[in-house]
Amino acid sequence: MNAHKPLMVLVAGPYRSGTGDDPAKLAANVRVMNEAALALYRAGHMPVTGEALALPLIELAGSKVIGDSVFNEIFHPIARRLIPHCDAVLRVGGPSAGADEMVSLALAHGKAVYFGLDELPPAHGEAPPPPVPRNPGGFRDPRTEPEPSRNEAVRITDVQVLSSNWYVLRKVTFDYRRSDGTWSRQHREAYDRGNGATVLLHDASRGTVLLTRQFRLPAYVNGHPDGMLIEAPAGLLDGEHPEAAIRREVEEETGVRIGKVRPVFDVFMSPGSVTERLHFFAAPYTRDTRASEGGGLASEGEDIQVLELPFSEALRKIDSGEIIDAKTILLLQWADRHGILKRT
Repeated sequence: MNAHKPLMVLVAGPYRSGTGDDPAKLAANVRVMNEAALALYRAGHMPVTGEALALPLIELAGSKVIGDSVFNEIFHPIARRLIPHCDAVLRVGGPSAGADEMVSLALAHGKAVYFGLDELPPAHGEAPPPPVPRNPGGFRDPRTEPEPSRNEAVRITDVQVLSSNWYVLRKVTFDYRRSDGTWSRQHREAYDRGNGATVLLHDASRGTVLLTRQFRLPAYVNGHPDGMLIEAPAGLLDGEHPEAAIRREVEEETGVRIGKVRPVFDVFMSPGSVTERLHFFAAPYTRDTRASEGGGLASEGEDIQVLELPFSEALRKIDSGEIIDAKTILLLQWADRHGILKRT
């Protein structure tokens, strides 16, 4: 029997996802990853977790708030830097956008990805054939996982990761049964940046809405004069429940702490090329709920201006072309149609 070289394996699993930042639940997620790391070690491999490296540095840097600028500067970037130096990734635990990103990065670097300890080759003895890497983010690998029967007219035959430099771009090959019964093979690219949430902040007593203004590169390169768009606060879920995520985003961007939010609807904003499902909310605010200046996270390159506008003026800005962001237009028109605020 031939000896197999021990592997350096990054254990990737949920840390904040589904915890609401409850310390006991965070600790439980870390324990799951540590138990997997211990099993890897006893199997002769060299395990590593991003949490083991990042959390002490975050504490030393003086961060006491999960998700603040120091936390975001260190937490995920540590794991991203680890990927090129590891031989493989072991994905454990439940849903996690961060852990799925590590899987995608590993695939992009040509690293092996495993979803169970029993899949890893032994560190001693004859190694079994390496498993075929699977694709995260809702895509099933047709070579290893059965095709779901949600649509009998669609048969996915191949999924390739083209890029995971920021988020994940995949090329999907599938067979599609046309309305005349014939089958055609098609190829599409889908950009997976995770799901998001947005909210209309409104003060009914004063007839105002709270919006943001920030630079958007895609709009700028597609002909917008200065790339500065007026928008409703929004952001990615990053593994959180949509309501929890939008509360976090609102405070980061506007400095407002909101309480109960009202679900409005869910929308696929660009279904021809982007997988994102955007959750729409509405929430009241007052001057008293402003806890800070907002402005976004400098560590993420954000430089956000906060705009308070009369509702009627915001509607006029749609007609004038000053507000051309789709999610913001949808929310303002929804509020107008349902009488959430009065025009003046």
